[in-house]
Amino acid sequence: MSNPYYQNERRKRHVDLSNCDQEPIHIPGSIQAHGALLTFAPDGTLAGRSSNAGDLLGPLPATGEALDQRHLNAEARAAIHAALDDRHGYIDARLLTLASGPFDVVTHKSEGMLIAEFEKRPSDALALDSFALSAHQAIQRIQRQQGVEDLLTLAVDEIARITGFDRVMAYRFLHDDSGEVIAEHKRADLEPFLGQRYPASDIPAQARRLYVINPIRLIADVGYQPAPIEPDLNPLTGRPLDLSHSNLRSVSPVHIEYLSNMGVGASMSLSIVIGDRLWGLIACHHMTPHLVPHAVRMSCQLLSQFVSTLVERNINGEHARALEHSAALRREIVAQVTDREDIVLALSADYHGFLRLMSSHGGAISLDRKTQTFGKAPSREGVNALVNWLNENESGDIFHTSALGADVPDLKAALGEACGVLAIRFYREQNGYAFWFRSEQVEDVRWGGNPEKKYTIGPLGPRLTPRGSFAVWKETVRGKSLPWEKTQLEVASQLRLDLQEVALSGENMLKRARETLLATLGHDLRDPLQAIMMAARMIEVREHSPSSSNLSKRISSSSSRMHRLISQVLDISRLQSGLGLDIQRRSVDVRKMIGEIVNEARMAYPDNEIIMEAEDCGETELDSDRVSQVISNLLSNTRHHGEINKPSTIIAFRRDDVLTISVSNHGAPIPEQVRGNLFKPYKKESLGNQRNSRGLGLGLYIVSEIVNGHGGRIAVDCEDGIITFTVTLPVGGPGQAAA
Repeated sequence: MSNPYYQNERRKRHVDLSNCDQEPIHIPGSIQAHGALLTFAPDGTLAGRSSNAGDLLGPLPATGEALDQRHLNAEARAAIHAALDDRHGYIDARLLTLASGPFDVVTHKSEGMLIAEFEKRPSDALALDSFALSAHQAIQRIQRQQGVEDLLTLAVDEIARITGFDRVMAYRFLHDDSGEVIAEHKRADLEPFLGQRYPASDIPAQARRLYVINPIRLIADVGYQPAPIEPDLNPLTGRPLDLSHSNLRSVSPVHIEYLSNMGVGASMSLSIVIGDRLWGLIACHHMTPHLVPHAVRMSCQLLSQFVSTLVERNINGEHARALEHSAALRREIVAQVTDREDIVLALSADYHGFLRLMSSHGGAISLDRKTQTFGKAPSREGVNALVNWLNENESGDIFHTSALGADVPDLKAALGEACGVLAIRFYREQNGYAFWFRSEQVEDVRWGGNPEKKYTIGPLGPRLTPRGSFAVWKETVRGKSLPWEKTQLEVASQLRLDLQEVALSGENMLKRARETLLATLGHDLRDPLQAIMMAARMIEVREHSPSSSNLSKRISSSSSRMHRLISQVLDISRLQSGLGLDIQRRSVDVRKMIGEIVNEARMAYPDNEIIMEAEDCGETELDSDRVSQVISNLLSNTRHHGEINKPSTIIAFRRDDVLTISVSNHGAPIPEQVRGNLFKPYKKESLGNQRNSRGLGLGLYIVSEIVNGHGGRIAVDCEDGIITFTVTLPVGGPGQAAA
């Protein structure tokens, strides 16, 4: 009794509703008094007994001693020795008659110890074969039923007939672990419980686990006085005796109080297990004590296992039919968007099948921030807010809720009347999402008593106690939609893969088209452009008239622009395909290079004043063509974005192993939101500039990549009406970063 683990577990057993979900009900330390329990060590010596064992079974050996001819009878001793020798520890049951009367003796092993339970058998109990025949006949009748509710209705009738209980209910667990009575057989004078719901807290998690491990449970007399196990200890583990598989295991005092509040004198429960999950229960109540013989219970257990199989078969059949129906709709949706340039527009053009797929009221599709909504859906702004929230808070590709206001209150205002949301992400890189929305489903729930916990004075003192009244308590549930069923989540997952394949296939088609275009630009257009530029220079040399000179300059300027655009697009292609810009370093005189670029700009644009302040930076290892591209692009930006008739300035200097080049112009500050996208390609901020109406926003992106390719940095600063781009490049080698 001094074992610390033992003492701690004993303390845990003093529970109320505030901690009953952690009560160690598998180690109660006592049994129900209508039977006796003995425990034996592997060597056959007695390790413990219930306090009533001597009264029921007669003389027994002392703890640590073995059975001999003075104890039980020869048949009982042989049964115990056979169970000890069984290395598998199978549960075994047999009918034995001792001096004190007939007993059902059930043996099993628990953590190396043999547990033998002697349960008194009523004198009027029928033979096992009678109950086996009754169970077989019941199975034949039940298996002819088609639906789950029909077979459970017949099952409760048959179990009531076999056992004699006053009330037998089939109880199904719902998505939130609350339970609902879906079939009932009752004595005529009892209040009906059919259709009532009971909160998840009525059956805490550890009780559900035991219902799976041990699928049948009898409390023969709710008012019993527990018989303690002496000692309540497994000598092999040093822990309290595990009674998970025991028939006589004592019951939580909270559950006894719960049954007493219902006016129940005896109860039995049978588990409906599907896979490894507790799907439901068959709960039996009697208004007075009622000992159901072990043979009857085994027949009922056989019946409940068969019912579990039939329920699973029905559910699987419904599941298969639902998947088959959804597969046809999925094929229609996929065909609708396949080989279409715009998935968003293609899906929203005919969205009715999309909504039927999930039995939803509204839907939306969003890809690369292009969003379309349809049906009874939130606004585009609301859907975009949902996309932002998912990107920030959900790492998975499927999200669902049927109570948006409770689960994500920050989104409730943006999503309006939608209470249910199911989202799938089919293209992570471009924020590709599909959404289904459900409106509020007002539900009137009939609870078996008020499910709210309240502090009251119970038999065990002031604490949270089980509700004392089980009169129907009606609640109107708002703010929830119908829940998303498991089958629907599977279908959504399958459609996500379908849309992902379509999106990637479309991207591959675009990629091939882009590669074809770039090949044309790179090989078929560059040579003609070069010839046009040479012809323009020849016109300028040979012809001395002003009109010829203007024409040649126009041709040369347009050709140069086309040449730059082709180069930019080819650079973009290299960058986005992962090839990089192929930086080729060689020794270059930076001051001379900058001077040549500035002189060319002054000649081409004489109206644009450029102030140059470049120190002698010496010979520097750089890719001169690429760095020239950086400087030319930054100077071009000063013409397109700077204030007219205000000079631009370029400054260059070297300090130790860092080269700094800055280009500045007069102009309004660049807004913060624009700065965030400044070095990205194809940005919408590039549109609408009258002085560069055909710009694609590629220049600064390529500049940034060139600088990064040199291991450098580029920054922009807006201060006192001056906008300055500053480039810092390490000059000691390709792997160094700027200081």
